[in-house]
Amino acid sequence: MAQEQQLKKIAEGREAEMFAWKDGTILRLMRGADSQHQNEMQFAALESARASGVRVPAALELTMVMGRPGLIMERIDGADYLTLMGKQPWLVLSVGSLSGRVHAKLHEVAAPDDLPPMREWLRRRIELAKELSQPLRRFALDVLETLPDGDRLCHGDFHPGNVLRSAQGPVVIDWTAAARGDPDSDVARTKLLLRVGEPPPGSPFVVRVLARIGGRILLWRYLQSYRRQRPLDMKVIARWEVPIAAARVSAEIESEIPTLLNFLEGQLAASR
Repeated sequence: MAQEQQLKKIAEGREAEMFAWKDGTILRLMRGADSQHQNEMQFAALESARASGVRVPAALELTMVMGRPGLIMERIDGADYLTLMGKQPWLVLSVGSLSGRVHAKLHEVAAPDDLPPMREWLRRRIELAKELSQPLRRFALDVLETLPDGDRLCHGDFHPGNVLRSAQGPVVIDWTAAARGDPDSDVARTKLLLRVGEPPPGSPFVVRVLARIGGRILLWRYLQSYRRQRPLDMKVIARWEVPIAAARVSAEIESEIPTLLNFLEGQLAASR
């Protein structure tokens, strides 16, 4: 308890809390005590991402604090782009352009072999989603079987809230969902998040409003910018959205579940 009281929280998300640490570094502390494997995968993903030329925090050391897995990382000073848009909504077009460029750059990198395959990760999440009916679960798994494996570095949770503005340029953070797979799957995930995703706990009210109102504009500019760097097959992305939406149900974010289920029901009906 004494150690916990000495920690100064500087940020938080759904899966982890960030604390100021020694020598100007930060401690990213997972909320779950059984998340050590996630930590190890994040460490590997960060090391790989550095090869893309995109700025990411340096991963320094894996640790345990208060019985929770932690990762000591370089501290990056700067606000995330979602927060910045909440204060300056007119940035939505430039943030969309930046997001597309950065994401495409990351997809130039081959993922390390020890990262989990995206299809395997999605399959597990679909099987864990309690709110999915059996027909929807079967439909999502069947669609997943038709999609390619791929060997690119996929962030798994790429959106403006996970990109910081720093003096050295944009920095991509939060690599706990990183996987090896088809870049179109990663783009489909971002597309879904920009349409239905909820900002993390503690986000200002204006950020939550912007996420709903500006999401479509942001998505349009993001896809436009990405296409300038790498080709996109929108038909394949549309197919990826089915298992990705089904897997997202397992996150149990109550405000998102009706939208996700309605989307899946519509896709199932259209497939018959």
